[in-house]
Amino acid sequence: MIKIIGYDCISECLSKARQSARKRSHFNLHEQLEAPVQRLCIALTDGTYVRPHRHPASNKWELILAIKGTSVLVIFDHEGNILEHFELSPNGPMSAVEMPPNTWHTLFPAGEESVVMEIKEGPYTPALPEHFASWAPEEGSAEASAYLDSVRASIAS
Repeated sequence: MIKIIGYDCISECLSKARQSARKRSHFNLHEQLEAPVQRLCIALTDGTYVRPHRHPASNKWELILAIKGTSVLVIFDHEGNILEHFELSPNGPMSAVEMPPNTWHTLFPAGEESVVMEIKEGPYTPALPEHFASWAPEEGSAEASAYLDSVRASIAS
């Protein structure tokens, strides 16, 4: 079956993200969690907090490709210090980044909303507590918003 990521798909993902408590939504192109390649669109709206995390398995590289808007990908060291950040945009100088396994990272929209395509080797494996940064607040916590603001401020300076 041919799968199309066009205006309708992107609009639907963003609509779901706006209505979501997490302020983001996913649209999987892979049909099974066991698929050898995981492919999904992620719609992000302002205020979403993706807790810094990593994929430690040696085969869990990750490619993030901008589809709409500008997304900010932030890379951290093991202590939570920001190493670098990338602004990904389909119309900008950088549209994709591939990260090696075990890279601490977070992602958020630079403006009101953005959509990225995430591609990584499967099968899907649920995140374990140790895959999330102990130095970053949990998603949904009272501290999450302030932490995200501090990350944004750090990369703005």
